[in-house]
Amino acid sequence: MTAPRAAPRHLYLDWVETQIEDYKATLTRDELLDIAEEAVARIRNDPDGQLALTELLLCDAVDGILFERMGLPDFRTWRRTCQKDTESRPTQRTDSPFRAAS
Repeated sequence: MTAPRAAPRHLYLDWVETQIEDYKATLTRDELLDIAEEAVARIRNDPDGQLALTELLLCDAVDGILFERMGLPDFRTWRRTCQKDTESRPTQRTDSPFRAAS
């Protein structure tokens, strides 16, 4: 019996997490702290946001900011690209490191 295939959305979320973690590894501590400050400001200004700021909430907010800055595709775009199974398919790893946003 063969193992079940992972759902496309699960594969996409794994891919996004890998891209963001690889990008974070290229940033300095000060750059990460600047992004964290931006994330805190966004959370504070969100009318539906959590009142208690947790480490997990901050991590998700930072990853969301990096997702936007890196211009990663949304799930539908990513899935269409992967279904074509061509050379334009997103790689598991980033070939060249991204520059930190100024």
